[in-house]
Amino acid sequence: MLFFSIPLLISFAIPIFVDLPTFPTIGAMYLRFNSLPDITQMDIAIMLISYIVSMCLVSFAIVDINLLIKSERTMLNIKKEFLKGVTRYTLNVFWLFLTLTILLFIIQLVTQSLGFNEWLGPILALIVSIPFFYAPAGLVIDDLSPGRALTKSTKQVLGNIPLFILWILIGVIMLSILDVIFLSLNLGGVGSFMVIILNSLIVMPFLIVLQTQMYLKKYSIIS
Repeated sequence: MLFFSIPLLISFAIPIFVDLPTFPTIGAMYLRFNSLPDITQMDIAIMLISYIVSMCLVSFAIVDINLLIKSERTMLNIKKEFLKGVTRYTLNVFWLFLTLTILLFIIQLVTQSLGFNEWLGPILALIVSIPFFYAPAGLVIDDLSPGRALTKSTKQVLGNIPLFILWILIGVIMLSILDVIFLSLNLGGVGSFMVIILNSLIVMPFLIVLQTQMYLKKYSIIS
Protein backbone atom coordinates (compact mmCIF):
# COMPACT_ATOMS: atom_id res chain seq x y z
CA MET A 1 0.00 0.00 0.00
CA LEU A 2 2.85 2.38 0.82
CA PHE A 3 4.52 1.57 -2.50
CA PHE A 4 1.36 2.34 -4.44
CA SER A 5 1.00 5.59 -2.46
CA ILE A 6 4.32 7.02 -3.66
CA PRO A 7 2.67 8.65 -6.74
CA LEU A 8 0.41 10.54 -4.31
CA LEU A 9 3.46 11.95 -2.55
CA ILE A 10 5.00 13.07 -5.84
CA SER A 11 1.75 14.61 -7.08
CA PHE A 12 1.18 16.63 -3.89
CA ALA A 13 4.81 17.80 -3.90
CA ILE A 14 4.73 19.12 -7.48
CA PRO A 15 2.86 22.40 -6.74
CA ILE A 16 5.32 23.20 -3.94
CA PHE A 17 8.27 23.17 -6.34
CA VAL A 18 6.45 25.15 -9.01
CA ASP A 19 5.98 28.88 -8.47
CA LEU A 20 2.20 29.01 -8.79
CA PRO A 21 -0.65 30.96 -7.12
CA THR A 22 -1.38 28.07 -4.75
CA PHE A 23 -1.30 27.53 -1.00
CA PRO A 24 -1.08 24.34 1.10
CA THR A 25 -3.68 23.52 3.75
CA ILE A 26 -5.25 20.37 5.26
CA GLY A 27 -2.75 18.27 3.37
CA ALA A 28 -3.45 19.53 -0.16
CA MET A 29 -2.82 22.41 -2.53
CA TYR A 30 -5.46 25.02 -3.40
CA LEU A 31 -5.60 27.74 -6.02
CA ARG A 32 -5.52 31.42 -5.01
CA PHE A 33 -8.30 32.81 -7.22
CA ASN A 34 -7.50 36.43 -6.36
CA SER A 35 -4.02 35.92 -7.86
CA LEU A 36 -5.29 34.75 -11.25
CA PRO A 37 -5.37 38.25 -12.87
CA ASP A 38 -1.64 38.65 -12.10
CA ILE A 39 -0.38 35.48 -13.80
CA THR A 40 1.07 35.43 -17.32
CA GLN A 41 0.37 33.02 -20.17
CA MET A 42 3.57 31.16 -19.29
CA ASP A 43 2.38 30.86 -15.69
CA ILE A 44 -0.92 29.45 -16.92
CA ALA A 45 0.87 26.88 -19.11
CA ILE A 46 3.13 25.78 -16.25
CA MET A 47 0.15 25.60 -13.91
CA LEU A 48 -1.89 23.48 -16.32
CA ILE A 49 0.99 21.09 -17.00
CA SER A 50 1.77 20.66 -13.30
CA TYR A 51 -1.88 20.06 -12.42
CA ILE A 52 -2.31 17.54 -15.24
CA VAL A 53 0.81 15.64 -14.17
CA SER A 54 -0.35 15.71 -10.54
CA MET A 55 -3.80 14.48 -11.54
CA CYS A 56 -2.32 11.65 -13.58
CA LEU A 57 -0.25 10.51 -10.61
CA VAL A 58 -3.23 10.71 -8.26
CA SER A 59 -5.34 8.70 -10.71
CA PHE A 60 -2.58 6.10 -11.04
CA ALA A 61 -2.26 5.75 -7.27
CA ILE A 62 -6.02 5.43 -6.74
CA VAL A 63 -6.26 2.76 -9.45
CA ASP A 64 -3.30 0.85 -7.97
CA ILE A 65 -4.80 0.83 -4.49
CA ASN A 66 -8.19 -0.25 -5.81
CA LEU A 67 -6.58 -3.01 -7.86
CA LEU A 68 -4.82 -4.20 -4.72
CA ILE A 69 -8.13 -4.27 -2.85
CA LYS A 70 -9.82 -6.03 -5.77
CA SER A 71 -7.12 -8.69 -5.91
CA GLU A 72 -7.38 -9.32 -2.16
CA ARG A 73 -11.18 -9.49 -2.22
CA THR A 74 -11.51 -11.69 -5.29
CA MET A 75 -8.26 -13.70 -5.00
CA LEU A 76 -7.15 -12.51 -8.43
CA ASN A 77 -3.53 -12.52 -9.54
CA ILE A 78 -2.46 -8.94 -8.85
CA LYS A 79 0.30 -8.94 -11.50
CA LYS A 80 -2.09 -10.11 -14.20
CA GLU A 81 -4.85 -7.73 -13.08
CA PHE A 82 -2.41 -4.81 -12.83
CA LEU A 83 -0.98 -5.30 -16.32
CA LYS A 84 -4.41 -5.96 -17.79
CA GLY A 85 -6.25 -2.84 -16.75
CA VAL A 86 -4.02 -0.25 -15.13
CA THR A 87 -3.64 1.98 -18.20
CA ARG A 88 -7.32 1.96 -19.12
CA TYR A 89 -8.46 2.46 -15.54
CA THR A 90 -5.98 5.28 -14.97
CA LEU A 91 -7.08 7.15 -18.11
CA ASN A 92 -10.75 6.80 -17.16
CA VAL A 93 -10.15 8.01 -13.60
CA PHE A 94 -8.01 10.87 -14.94
CA TRP A 95 -10.78 12.07 -17.26
CA LEU A 96 -13.29 11.88 -14.42
CA PHE A 97 -11.03 13.95 -12.15
CA LEU A 98 -10.30 16.42 -14.94
CA THR A 99 -14.04 16.88 -15.54
CA LEU A 100 -14.66 17.35 -11.82
CA THR A 101 -11.79 19.85 -11.54
CA ILE A 102 -13.17 21.93 -14.41
CA LEU A 103 -16.65 21.90 -12.87
CA LEU A 104 -15.28 22.97 -9.47
CA PHE A 105 -13.19 25.68 -11.12
CA ILE A 106 -16.27 27.06 -12.90
CA ILE A 107 -18.27 26.96 -9.65
CA GLN A 108 -15.55 28.89 -7.81
CA LEU A 109 -15.26 31.53 -10.53
CA VAL A 110 -19.03 32.03 -10.82
CA THR A 111 -19.74 32.11 -7.07
CA GLN A 112 -16.79 34.42 -6.45
CA SER A 113 -17.97 36.85 -9.12
CA LEU A 114 -21.42 36.82 -7.49
CA GLY A 115 -19.94 37.23 -4.01
CA PHE A 116 -21.34 33.93 -2.73
CA ASN A 117 -18.17 31.83 -2.86
CA GLU A 118 -17.90 31.47 0.93
CA TRP A 119 -21.13 29.50 1.36
CA LEU A 120 -22.66 28.74 -2.06
CA GLY A 121 -19.37 27.51 -3.55
CA PRO A 122 -18.84 24.67 -1.03
CA ILE A 123 -22.50 23.59 -1.28
CA LEU A 124 -22.43 23.39 -5.08
CA ALA A 125 -19.02 21.68 -4.99
CA LEU A 126 -20.38 19.04 -2.62
CA ILE A 127 -23.40 18.39 -4.86
CA VAL A 128 -21.29 18.18 -8.02
CA SER A 129 -18.87 15.76 -6.31
CA ILE A 130 -21.57 13.16 -5.57
CA PRO A 131 -21.47 11.41 -8.99
CA PHE A 132 -17.67 11.22 -8.80
CA PHE A 133 -17.39 9.92 -5.23
CA TYR A 134 -17.60 6.15 -5.87
CA ALA A 135 -16.81 6.39 -9.60
CA PRO A 136 -13.12 5.34 -9.34
CA ALA A 137 -14.06 2.29 -7.28
CA GLY A 138 -16.81 1.44 -9.75
CA LEU A 139 -14.40 1.70 -12.68
CA VAL A 140 -11.85 -0.65 -11.10
CA ILE A 141 -13.85 -2.98 -8.87
CA ASP A 142 -16.82 -3.57 -11.21
CA ASP A 143 -15.10 -2.64 -14.49
CA LEU A 144 -17.86 -0.13 -15.28
CA SER A 145 -17.77 2.43 -18.05
CA PRO A 146 -17.26 6.06 -16.88
CA GLY A 147 -20.90 6.90 -17.53
CA ARG A 148 -22.23 3.92 -15.59
CA ALA A 149 -19.72 4.56 -12.80
CA LEU A 150 -21.05 8.11 -12.39
CA THR A 151 -24.65 6.85 -12.35
CA LYS A 152 -23.87 4.08 -9.84
CA SER A 153 -21.98 6.50 -7.64
CA THR A 154 -24.90 8.92 -7.54
CA LYS A 155 -27.38 6.17 -6.66
CA GLN A 156 -25.13 4.73 -3.98
CA VAL A 157 -24.37 8.07 -2.32
CA LEU A 158 -28.02 9.11 -2.28
CA GLY A 159 -28.97 5.64 -1.05
CA ASN A 160 -26.67 5.92 1.96
CA ILE A 161 -25.96 9.58 2.67
CA PRO A 162 -24.72 8.98 6.27
CA LEU A 163 -21.73 6.97 4.91
CA PHE A 164 -20.93 9.80 2.48
CA ILE A 165 -21.04 12.37 5.29
CA LEU A 166 -19.04 10.09 7.58
CA TRP A 167 -16.23 9.80 5.01
CA ILE A 168 -16.11 13.59 4.63
CA LEU A 169 -16.01 14.11 8.41
CA ILE A 170 -13.25 11.53 8.89
CA GLY A 171 -11.19 13.11 6.11
CA VAL A 172 -11.62 16.66 7.40
CA ILE A 173 -10.81 15.63 10.99
CA MET A 174 -7.69 13.64 10.05
CA LEU A 175 -6.31 16.31 7.73
CA SER A 176 -7.15 19.14 10.13
CA ILE A 177 -5.45 17.37 13.02
CA LEU A 178 -2.26 17.10 10.95
CA ASP A 179 -2.42 20.80 10.14
CA VAL A 180 -3.01 21.80 13.77
CA ILE A 181 -0.18 19.61 15.07
CA PHE A 182 2.48 20.85 12.67
CA LEU A 183 1.35 24.49 12.80
CA SER A 184 1.57 24.39 16.58
CA LEU A 185 5.12 23.02 16.31
CA ASN A 186 6.03 26.13 14.30
CA LEU A 187 8.35 24.27 11.91
CA GLY A 188 7.86 26.70 9.03
CA GLY A 189 8.16 25.14 5.57
CA VAL A 190 9.24 21.81 7.06
CA GLY A 191 5.80 21.48 8.66
CA SER A 192 4.09 21.74 5.27
CA PHE A 193 6.37 19.03 3.90
CA MET A 194 5.62 16.76 6.85
CA VAL A 195 1.86 17.28 6.42
CA ILE A 196 2.08 16.37 2.73
CA ILE A 197 4.20 13.27 3.45
CA LEU A 198 1.82 11.97 6.11
CA ASN A 199 -1.17 12.90 4.00
CA SER A 200 0.21 11.07 0.95
CA LEU A 201 1.45 7.91 2.65
CA ILE A 202 -1.07 7.45 5.47
CA VAL A 203 -4.21 9.62 5.38
CA MET A 204 -5.10 9.52 1.68
CA PRO A 205 -4.46 5.76 1.24
CA PHE A 206 -6.62 5.14 4.31
CA LEU A 207 -9.40 7.33 2.90
CA ILE A 208 -9.21 5.57 -0.48
CA VAL A 209 -9.46 2.16 1.20
CA LEU A 210 -12.34 3.39 3.38
CA GLN A 211 -14.11 4.78 0.32
CA THR A 212 -13.75 1.49 -1.56
CA GLN A 213 -14.92 -0.46 1.48
CA MET A 214 -18.03 1.74 1.60
CA TYR A 215 -18.57 1.01 -2.09
CA LEU A 216 -18.24 -2.72 -1.46
CA LYS A 217 -20.97 -2.60 1.18
CA LYS A 218 -23.50 -2.87 -1.65
CA TYR A 219 -22.52 -6.54 -1.85
CA SER A 220 -24.49 -8.26 0.90
CA ILE A 221 -21.92 -11.02 1.31
CA ILE A 222 -19.32 -8.39 2.29
CA SER A 223 -21.71 -6.30 4.38
